[in-house]
Amino acid sequence: MGRAAAHTGQLITFEDFMASKHEFAPGVDKFTMESPPPLKSDKDGKYPVPQPGRLEDREYKEFKA
Repeated sequence: MGRAAAHTGQLITFEDFMASKHEFAPGVDKFTMESPPPLKSDKDGKYPVPQPGRLEDREYKEFKA
C-alpha cells in the first residue's frame, strides 16, 4: 500500500489497494530466471523514475527505445 501511495501520489486505503487493477510488475507470476527484465534502461543506461501523481495506473512511463 505504501508503494502504491508513493508511486501514484494518492491516498490508498486497504479496500482501494485490494480492488486496484494496478500491476507493479505485469506478468510477475510468469517470470523465470531467463525472463527479460520488466524494466529496461534507455540508450544512455538510465532507468525511468516514478512519477507520483502523474501516472496513476502504473509505476513508470515506458521508454521508447
